[in-house]
Amino acid sequence: MVQKWTGKSRSNNFFQALLKFFVKYGGRYTAYFILYLVAAFYTCLPSIRKNAGYYVKRRFKSKAFENLRHIYKLNFTFGKILIDRAAFGLRGEIEIISPQEDKQLCKDLLAKGKGLIIITAHCGCWQMAMSSFDFMEGEKFVVYHQTKEDIDKHAHELSGKKAPVNFIEPSGFDGGAIEIMSALEKKGIVCMMGDRTFGGKENSVETDFLGGKIQVPFSIYRIAGALNSPIAVIFFPYCGKGRVDSFIAKTFYVQDKGKNPQNYIPEAQTFTNSLSDFIQKYPHQFFNYFDMWN
Repeated sequence: MVQKWTGKSRSNNFFQALLKFFVKYGGRYTAYFILYLVAAFYTCLPSIRKNAGYYVKRRFKSKAFENLRHIYKLNFTFGKILIDRAAFGLRGEIEIISPQEDKQLCKDLLAKGKGLIIITAHCGCWQMAMSSFDFMEGEKFVVYHQTKEDIDKHAHELSGKKAPVNFIEPSGFDGGAIEIMSALEKKGIVCMMGDRTFGGKENSVETDFLGGKIQVPFSIYRIAGALNSPIAVIFFPYCGKGRVDSFIAKTFYVQDKGKNPQNYIPEAQTFTNSLSDFIQKYPHQFFNYFDMWN
């Protein structure tokens, strides 16, 4: 099996409830204050240090003490993002900034009538990603797998409002391909993660990332080629105090190259290269707490 991530939340119900309480009744900054202790607690856990260390050691290549500091900053940034997501759901407090030229580019791609595929990763504020696409017409879909171990609440769940997107479950026999194609054929917008595989090796291809090889999904590129749907790689860096930026890292089309997964390695590598550029600029905003490398 290629899949090494479990979907298990890194926090627990107690800390989730604690931060939610402080966000609701004390505001974002009260929760930030409590977060200093919560982040320190998680940094002391051997399992967190181990799982975060896979990325930290490759990205920073520093000594043990420095690695510990980076893991703390990673945990602290992740906690602030979760707090801001709660503030968005409970209090409506969020500011998502998208460059006007990026908005127009998305509109132009969508106007081609082939739908739009948005590929992002588990970095920055990916949980609030679709909240920045209100300017585009059409149904919005997110390819998302949630297990019973994933206790993190989405903003709409905290607010009690209807989800602004439709969810496509990738655990079916076709990985959600039929639903994805149907959404694109209806000129919809499909958002998915390009940095985690679901299932076995047959669902992935190998790309270069941080000096090693990782497995990433390829089927979305095959679908894009078959339907001539444009792809936009978009990231959402956290910029502090309830502010999220949104920027397009890359846009491209895919040629229909048949069924062989290896034919789509160049497109998968294009995504991975964009992710590498992101973490060079935002090194403490990559949240894959597992060993991605072979």
